[in-house]
Amino acid sequence: MIFYFSATGNSAWVAQQLAEKTSDKAINILPFLKDKSLALPEFSSESFLALVFPVYAWRPPQPVLDFIKRLKISDEMHVYAVCTMGETAGNTMKYLNSFFPLSAAYSVQMPNNYIILGDRDKEAVENRKIAEAKQQLDIISEGIIKRKKEFILKKGLFPAFVTSVIGAVFPKFCRDKKFQVDQKRCISCSLCVQLCPLNNVTLVDGYPQWQGNCIHCMACLQNCPKSAIDYGNISKKRKRYSFARIKKKLPLIIK
Repeated sequence: MIFYFSATGNSAWVAQQLAEKTSDKAINILPFLKDKSLALPEFSSESFLALVFPVYAWRPPQPVLDFIKRLKISDEMHVYAVCTMGETAGNTMKYLNSFFPLSAAYSVQMPNNYIILGDRDKEAVENRKIAEAKQQLDIISEGIIKRKKEFILKKGLFPAFVTSVIGAVFPKFCRDKKFQVDQKRCISCSLCVQLCPLNNVTLVDGYPQWQGNCIHCMACLQNCPKSAIDYGNISKKRKRYSFARIKKKLPLIIK
């Protein structure tokens, strides 16, 4: 069974690709994050257990770390994780391994989606990254099926530093006071409320408001169908990114 967390669709797509290639099932953990009373699907008899998630400041997202506390792993399971990242993974998997013992781990480069730090990739770069990811997923799925114990990761420079130092500091900058809504464009669809993994977004008089508990996943901003949400002035001139939007044949949200 493959559990995945995804804000803009990159990790959802990777999880679904792996599920198809390994004859497994991909499960979105968002409902279990939003409602902790939901019972997890039965996986005690599974041969494989996997996590797929995006890298946030060279660490796993906090909701993923919270979720794995609910998982009970048997010694017979081949446990692996796949992280998606714009450039490098740092020591993300080493950090995860301290909470969630891994048999194997992989990183997959995908289009940049954190537009707070810069513009999204050019279309040609996005297409190249996705094409290369497809080839890489063929290799990864082969390793999974053969139950290889391998760690194939693009860590980048100074992985210990970026994960231990920047990863620790990043949450302190995940403020949501800069989020703003263009009420002329907002259609009160509540998609931002539905997608927030921490239930941090609520509708007040039909418009979203943030409650101070944010991880900067940017699901609200990136997936807004009317691009009505901005992060101060930073995102105003930057194109939104979601995997579904660049692959026009897919639905808005990959479930």
